[in-house]
Amino acid sequence: MGCAWASRVPLYSVVFHCRVVGGDLKAHPLECTDVGWFAEDSLPVPLAGADRWAPRAFAAIRGEAVEVLYDAPRDPAWRDPGATKATPTDP
Repeated sequence: MGCAWASRVPLYSVVFHCRVVGGDLKAHPLECTDVGWFAEDSLPVPLAGADRWAPRAFAAIRGEAVEVLYDAPRDPAWRDPGATKATPTDP
């Protein structure tokens, strides 16, 4: 299922459903400032894109069927849709 909202950068967001089996959670110093386990109604704020992915993620955790969420492809995918001409600095 596509949606009207689109990110400026093509990327994948992967959400994991985990179960505690032991050990300690440790934040990677270059990736995040904190880590934790959160209930659906207790997610930290702000949380990037949570309004888009959280309801689907928690529905899947509850065992509900959910459709894949994706942005419609852009042509070309790596350039600003408003750009009219490629420059040497374009990736």
